[in-house]
Amino acid sequence: DLLQAYAKTERKLPLVLIGKGKLEAEIKVLAFQLNISDCVRFLGFQTNPYPIIASAALMVLTSKFEGFGYVIVEAQALGVPVISTDCPFGPRELLPVKNLIPVGDIDGLAILIDEAVNNLTNYIVQLNQQLLPNHIAQQYLEFGVALNLSDKSD
Repeated sequence: DLLQAYAKTERKLPLVLIGKGKLEAEIKVLAFQLNISDCVRFLGFQTNPYPIIASAALMVLTSKFEGFGYVIVEAQALGVPVISTDCPFGPRELLPVKNLIPVGDIDGLAILIDEAVNNLTNYIVQLNQQLLPNHIAQQYLEFGVALNLSDKSD
């Protein structure tokens, strides 16, 4: 979906793909077939992708299903604008509606990519402070205390 949508954009920025997987060869062939291989960069597996994410103009997530959108939170923490498919779970809990596009809407995704590239600051979403480690640790500790107190009342 991402390659097909990217092929329909103005392609003002290169598309950078990070990771390694069993579909990599197919994705490279598709980039060639869509005549965008000169605009797509395959960086392979990166032990530390954060410098690449931090330098990105835009993060685009095109999952069909997502558990928790860690990559969205990582981009938010780094101040990178994010758009995503509105797949079940994750993205809609982390992003406003204007940053989301239905799964499978290739034309809509292409339009959203162009809009985001042309107005990057409109697609920056501040990191929810409730997701910071100190807040999560505090919740964990409070839950443990509450659990211990309820165990003692039995």
